[in-house]
Amino acid sequence: MPDRASRWLRGMALSGLVLMGCHLAPDGQASSARGRDAIRIVALGDSTTEAGWEGNARSVYPERLEAALEARGIDVEVINAGISNTTSRQAVERLDADVRRFDPDYAIIQFGINDSWIDASQGRTQPRLTLDEFSDSLKTLITTLRSDGAKPILMTPNPMRWSIMYGDELKDPALGFDFEDPRGINRLLDAYAQRVRDVARQQNVPLLDVSERFEAYDRIPGQSIHDLLIDGDEMHPNDAGHALIAGWLTEILIADLAGK
Repeated sequence: MPDRASRWLRGMALSGLVLMGCHLAPDGQASSARGRDAIRIVALGDSTTEAGWEGNARSVYPERLEAALEARGIDVEVINAGISNTTSRQAVERLDADVRRFDPDYAIIQFGINDSWIDASQGRTQPRLTLDEFSDSLKTLITTLRSDGAKPILMTPNPMRWSIMYGDELKDPALGFDFEDPRGINRLLDAYAQRVRDVARQQNVPLLDVSERFEAYDRIPGQSIHDLLIDGDEMHPNDAGHALIAGWLTEILIADLAGK
């Protein structure tokens, strides 16, 4: 990997100047105004990463992360490569176009909700990807990114709750979901989150366990996971949820850049 991180550490002591970066959609054509010494991060994910869809949070974690790192004196740009309703397999297919062409220093990877989803309305009874297919896709992403000199960071998918918008197609008792359990919609997602933890450990990749941290928030008296999810949606983080994710990622990246 180029030694831009070490140059950032030296420059941070000499200047408070922080240049503004660009926020590219995967098919965006804009070019960055930054010098290439800026730390470049690509956020690769699904609708919990993508910005701008109707009803989404006002500001998703990639843009919040860029602002938080800039506030810490880091010359950085964060590129949002989130696309709704996509799986980790599709991430492998679009890796060249949406991530590698930007030559990132870091790539944040978050998948699992769509991978584990059962399209019961289409007559299906199994997840879109098996657990092994999911694991293999994550490993391919990690191996490819590392071959380019980029550092991958894995995130577990955020947990969900039943809502008026999602889940009706899962009501067939044969699918095994418990509608009396507030966490019942996570029956399969929990196993996919565990696979992310397993892959992170096996591949020695930094992990942000969003799933556990959101659930830990929910266990604190006077708090609820609904504080962190879009009201009525209960699948995607709201502004409070994205703010927490950005803050946790900021600490991970600060520590890595400092060589801790």
